[in-house]
Amino acid sequence: MQGMIPFMKLLIVCLLALNTLLWAGCASSNVNPAVPRHDMAYVDFYAAGTNDLYWDVTDTTSNKKVFSEFRPLRESILRLAFKPGHYQFQVTFPNRVIAAAGMADVDVHNGMVTPVMVTLLPMDAVVVQSKTLEAGTSYARYRRRTKTSQTQTVNYKIITEPQPPLPYRRKELMPYFSPSSQ
Repeated sequence: MQGMIPFMKLLIVCLLALNTLLWAGCASSNVNPAVPRHDMAYVDFYAAGTNDLYWDVTDTTSNKKVFSEFRPLRESILRLAFKPGHYQFQVTFPNRVIAAAGMADVDVHNGMVTPVMVTLLPMDAVVVQSKTLEAGTSYARYRRRTKTSQTQTVNYKIITEPQPPLPYRRKELMPYFSPSSQ
């Protein structure tokens, strides 16, 4: 039992250190506090005209993915919290065919919101080919076949346009907020 106490202390210290490393990143995912947190700045990503996007945002200055979700947002704005400073973001959407990801250089200021308008610019039509494996049994044998299907879709280029910083307000009070139809 005496040997377990130092081991348990070491384990607790390691877990606390791991927790600190995991939560010490510079971004918080899709936040909307009533008032801005002390020493924090916010970036609002929004795409006018569509609410069905699966957002994927990477901070290329630190090479960290700051938001990725394989479902649409519940609202029209993706708000991320950062320490004040300069960031470069790459924006893409896994549920669209993307020719060029959007890049945005953004200066974020303490207690302010920097909006980034995101536009999907149609480039051309492309054919997406998908294959599915179908398997089944019959009375006499086991059967497997590959089914190929083709779908025509649009190839997009993502344009990001950082806007001037605005005083902090909740997302639903921002001038670019649009109610979600979902």
